[in-house]
Amino acid sequence: MFARKKQPKELMRAQINTLIGKDTTVVGVIKFKGGLHVIGTIKGGAESEDENSLLIINEGALVTGDIYVNHLIVNGTVEGNVYVKGKVELFDKAHIEGDVHYGLIELPVGAQLNGKLIRYDEETV
Repeated sequence: MFARKKQPKELMRAQINTLIGKDTTVVGVIKFKGGLHVIGTIKGGAESEDENSLLIINEGALVTGDIYVNHLIVNGTVEGNVYVKGKVELFDKAHIEGDVHYGLIELPVGAQLNGKLIRYDEETV
């Protein structure tokens, strides 16, 4: 009667396990599972091999280095190449300096991308 319902994969993916705060700078490559929300700075990049991984880069946040993740949401700054087999969502304050390898991408008016857009096809994923 009061059994807990299973969450769909989309909701499970949206769970944030780690937060890098506004006044925090992490030096080195961050390796994570689940969700990572960056409000501060990462100098070194971020990697996740988890198929449900989510990286959110907030407005005002900075990530320098390459990013390897399944789902990426950006409204801050990325200085490095991005490798996303799933979906890349850019918002109007997003700024990426580097190539973006993607499965699916959303580019709104105002987002800045200085690099190549390279789509993964079924053979390269």
